[in-house]
Amino acid sequence: MKKSREIRQEFIDFFKSKGHTVVPSVPVVPIDDPTLLFINAGMNQFKDVFLGTGRRDYTRAVNSQKCIRVAGKHNDLEDVGKDYSHHTFFEMLGNWSFGDYGKHEAIVWAWELLTELWGLPKDRLYATVHVEDDEAEEIWKSETDIGSERIYKFDKENFWEMGDVGPCGPCSEIHYDLNETPGGPELAKHPTLGINSDSPGHFVEIWNLVFIRFERQV
Repeated sequence: MKKSREIRQEFIDFFKSKGHTVVPSVPVVPIDDPTLLFINAGMNQFKDVFLGTGRRDYTRAVNSQKCIRVAGKHNDLEDVGKDYSHHTFFEMLGNWSFGDYGKHEAIVWAWELLTELWGLPKDRLYATVHVEDDEAEEIWKSETDIGSERIYKFDKENFWEMGDVGPCGPCSEIHYDLNETPGGPELAKHPTLGINSDSPGHFVEIWNLVFIRFERQV
């Protein structure tokens, strides 16, 4: 079993090989952002870029951001202990594009890293897309070898928001089947045991590909 430091480094090295600049984690107490109590996502330090008010010397970035989720929209405090995936403090691995590549590369590279470099069994992987995102669905079908029966559409579960205000947009998630014996598409679609259900220990989200396109305002 890989150690966390190995996973972190392999993720960074993979995207560095794809032309990404390695960007260090910023302090968990935000600087000049009154909308956040703590840094709660890897994109926080790039918020100004996504809003069009700032820029960087690079168009591709990769980072491992320390995050705290104990307040606001992304509050995981009450979920700690109920499942195997929620924590109040964690490091979020992320790859970012600022007007460079889009959904195609994001999806293809995620699949490459998970299945080719890390060797995750494909019969345990599922993809979800927003109900109106036909483009992402088609990329999954045409540019990866995931079966179409393993691609599901959701509404609000596949729309990412940083908070009550700020950047937001549709997303495509990758889920892993934790069952001792792979449950297959029928279990994955189960309303109480499947993907995006409230039943812990069956499926877990391992990657969220966010396509930031909008800004929510008060």
